[in-house]
Amino acid sequence: MKLSANTFVYEVGRVPIEKALGSLKGLGFRYIDLAAYQSANPTLMSQEKRRELVRRFQGEGFVSSQLLLVHTQDIASPDVKRRETVMDYMKKTTEFQLELGGKQVLVCWGCGVNESSVPREQSWMYSVETIREYASWCAGDGVLVGLEMDPHVYFVVNSMERMAKILEDIDRPNVYPNIDIGHMCITREAPVSLLKFRGRVLHVHLSETDTFEHTNSILGTGNADFSSYLEVIHALDAEAACREKGETLTAGIEMGEPGGEVDDPDRWMKESLVYLENAVPGLAL
Repeated sequence: MKLSANTFVYEVGRVPIEKALGSLKGLGFRYIDLAAYQSANPTLMSQEKRRELVRRFQGEGFVSSQLLLVHTQDIASPDVKRRETVMDYMKKTTEFQLELGGKQVLVCWGCGVNESSVPREQSWMYSVETIREYASWCAGDGVLVGLEMDPHVYFVVNSMERMAKILEDIDRPNVYPNIDIGHMCITREAPVSLLKFRGRVLHVHLSETDTFEHTNSILGTGNADFSSYLEVIHALDAEAACREKGETLTAGIEMGEPGGEVDDPDRWMKESLVYLENAVPGLAL
């Protein structure tokens, strides 16, 4: 399993993607989980900036291990125009991931947010229908669609039990569960609960928690039990599942919260690397 760096911490720390990539190169990262947010949102980029980032990924040997579809909170909205806006964002962002040479994308925001104007069953149906349509659109290009479980009551998928159910309802072979260890620590779902996803684990997030809130702080400053979950993921032979898809199993260091504060993204990343080296041996850049 390789370590990847999620660029979201740099966006929260107000460091543009061009500078962030330079820092991550200096830290030894090859695998990049690119957050399609702020300076790295391809729908806001000029064509020249897009081409330059593609050239940089190729020239410096970066691998776009996952592209995070950050602006997907309306994926389960009862407003059809809002869902269409999300679909347009996802498609345009996915095209950029293909330009970078990557295949994995992540639908964030727990597959959508429940709204009080409609029953939750209706939000579930909107989420399923939107993701199914998107996954079908992705299939021709070999894009692998990851789904995020977010551990709060207002998200459509807020437990790994609901993750298993939405995968069943979407019923597309290129859709898989993203495994966020910090999120699972909050929902109190034991590592063995991952056994039901045998053969479907392609990507892992290392995020921190105080056991009640998803702090997304420096790794090692909270209570996330990374080792126990990674042991089960290893036992599931997730690396073999990745090889079948032509992918490398990566565990992304995820830090920073929207609207939060990150004083020095480089320091956060360095301290997380030191912690992982001591507490979770075997992960390699």
